[in-house]
Amino acid sequence: MENKDRRVVWKKKSDLELMSTINDVLEKENILTRRQYQLFKKSHPQAVPSLWFIQERFNSWEGLLHRLGKPTYNKDQWYQYSDEQLEKLVLTFISDKKIKSQHQYEKISGKNKMPSLYTLRMRFGERLRAFFKNKKSQTAQVTDFELLTKLKSEIIRLDLESDLSMTKFNELYDTKKLPSVYTIMRKTNKNWEELMAEIGYNYREIKIKKIKKNLKNNH
Repeated sequence: MENKDRRVVWKKKSDLELMSTINDVLEKENILTRRQYQLFKKSHPQAVPSLWFIQERFNSWEGLLHRLGKPTYNKDQWYQYSDEQLEKLVLTFISDKKIKSQHQYEKISGKNKMPSLYTLRMRFGERLRAFFKNKKSQTAQVTDFELLTKLKSEIIRLDLESDLSMTKFNELYDTKKLPSVYTIMRKTNKNWEELMAEIGYNYREIKIKKIKKNLKNNH
């Protein structure tokens, strides 16, 4: 009897579907490290993809955590973050913890596995002061993962899965839940078709079906 390759199942999933599955497990099981993930995988072999697969799809465990907007837990890895990634991570933490000063940040950053104040000063210099100002305008920084998850949920709510019209979506979406389509595309550096592929839809295939249907109805 031929054994099925479980990796095929994971390979068929989009990045967003994989990230959602893994993120649910990380949150539910309070998994913070690669080692903890390995132990969970050992006792629940079918629940999540292997670290080997994560390495193949996201380049590394740290790469996956970056995509999920989570900090890595190795202080020597902060240099791998771009300035934009590190700033987003720190501003989210500051917002979530309602931190009002550098002194307050320094007191709790270590136990929360965040980069030290010294690391931030070396990276951002005087610009670091702005991280602790204008808190009203510093709403929680939304990661691409969170943005794409909300985008898919809104498409489902609007019953646009069989249409995927960018124009319709931009006319109907809840502006309190999401920024405009153009803002999302600019933030993620993806066009509409690439966004649809990222959240598990074949936009081109659906578009072709719509064209064929329209042609049929016109004859």
